[in-house]
Amino acid sequence: MISAYKKQLLLVLSLILVVGLLAACGKDNTGTGESTNTGASTGNEYKEKYDPPVTLTTVWGVAPEVKYKNGETIENNVATKWAKEQLGIEIKSLWSVTDTNNALATKLRLAMSSGQDMPDVLVVGNNDPQLVADLVDSGYFREAGDLFDQYANDTWKKAMELDPNVWNPYIRDGKKMGIPVLDYAYNNDYLLWIRQDWLDKLNMKAPTTIAELETVMEAFKNNNPDGLTPDKVTPLSIGFKTKLSSWMGDPSWIFGAYGAMPEQWNVGTDGNLEYGSINTGMKQGLEKLSEWSKKGFIPKEAALWDENKTAEPAVAGTAGIIPGPYWMSGWPLVDTAKNVPTAKWTPIALPKGPDGKATSHGTPFSSAVILINKDIKHPEALFTYENWMFDNFANPAKGSPLEVGMFKGYDYDVDANGNTLYQDDIPGGYINIVRYFLVRDGARIPDAQMTALLALADGKEPETKLEKDIANSFGKQTPEAAKVLMSQKDVALMNMFTGPTTPTMKSKMDYLKKIELQTFNEIIYGTKPIDAFDTFVASWNKSGGEQITKEVNEWYASVK
Repeated sequence: MISAYKKQLLLVLSLILVVGLLAACGKDNTGTGESTNTGASTGNEYKEKYDPPVTLTTVWGVAPEVKYKNGETIENNVATKWAKEQLGIEIKSLWSVTDTNNALATKLRLAMSSGQDMPDVLVVGNNDPQLVADLVDSGYFREAGDLFDQYANDTWKKAMELDPNVWNPYIRDGKKMGIPVLDYAYNNDYLLWIRQDWLDKLNMKAPTTIAELETVMEAFKNNNPDGLTPDKVTPLSIGFKTKLSSWMGDPSWIFGAYGAMPEQWNVGTDGNLEYGSINTGMKQGLEKLSEWSKKGFIPKEAALWDENKTAEPAVAGTAGIIPGPYWMSGWPLVDTAKNVPTAKWTPIALPKGPDGKATSHGTPFSSAVILINKDIKHPEALFTYENWMFDNFANPAKGSPLEVGMFKGYDYDVDANGNTLYQDDIPGGYINIVRYFLVRDGARIPDAQMTALLALADGKEPETKLEKDIANSFGKQTPEAAKVLMSQKDVALMNMFTGPTTPTMKSKMDYLKKIELQTFNEIIYGTKPIDAFDTFVASWNKSGGEQITKEVNEWYASVK
């Protein structure tokens, strides 16, 4: 009896061992055929829904404009409830701060210096590159590229492939230590908005070159079709209070007409990166701006004007041209008609310089980074969350359950007759629910919004969610402007240095930026001759710029 029992026991144990080995060698249920073991997640499997639920911790830097309804908070709202019900993922907050005066950065730096626990998933915006670099290098977070390769679905991977450079800021020794949060492409690429009603009254065409632009500005100022005296007209509304490259009222395209793009690192003729503000084309651009300043084509106070200030004469109806993004017809230019009912703005492509060049700064395809704690228990759950977002939320097709919106009563509603309600028509108010998600903006495919805009520009009726969002939320001329922008998309240059602040940058860059802006302002306003540019370049190189260039190119070589 005992011998038979032992034989049965050995057989059972053998079967258990075989089943265990088969399970260990099994494939995940993502359809990728890849193993799901990843160190910290050993034994955990990727699932479309977890039962029982798993937990992901995070922290929040909440923008002050974020709104709530129904007594909700950033820790407990319609999106966190959805994640638990739909995916079996419970989002728990370690802490949150209202992100004013760099409160999030301050709190994170305190956490790093005092050895506090970091969340499983941390999302930080790219607006503070040094904070991002310090977090990546802190030792709190694990390599993320291997997890992305293993768990990210095809939709997410294809979106990331649109610009592989988005990984560069987070690469250390060949390892991808953070996952870029994708954003819509071209959002702050720019064109010129011009008063079409002024052109029509003057029987002039939209300028296509810098020379033609000068002729138009001369007419706008000295033969104004609305009868404004020259001193009341701002032919070209630009500002450079703190920099020459911004998101509205931007003058950097003027330098671009001569082959330079200031305040960013561009690929030079030798294949290395060069600082755009010391390119020889800057000299011609400064000379042209100085001429325009003397003629009154640009504001006398341009050196004191920020982006919002440049919009004031445009809205008042006294400006003829303002540079800016394709979406400006919705804001602020829609308000011009309140002051001048006959005003009509039209988007035009950037004018070309004497050598046929036009150049602008490009919009990064990424707005933030996802960092993953080295001690996370369920890293695959992050991908369950984001894979769902990319497949369902990022660009819902016609007929999708999310075709009209994500959360009824928040980003859309339905009236008694079954009609969809948007924006101000939603009872209790519209809520921008993308601010509630674990990852910034939920999920965005960089070219999806522009594809929708171009479809509408060609006369398509809005059918998909993105097309409906554009039709309901953007200015009427936005699709037209997007088409103009895409006609010149190849002129945009991305800033090619996206690495951590170099050692010499930390000690010298503030001084170099100060002498740069000061010298350029003095040349534009005529208090220094154009040859002051050459003196500036020599001083820039000698005062740390040459060493910074070396350090930048060492980084560039490491990620190319």
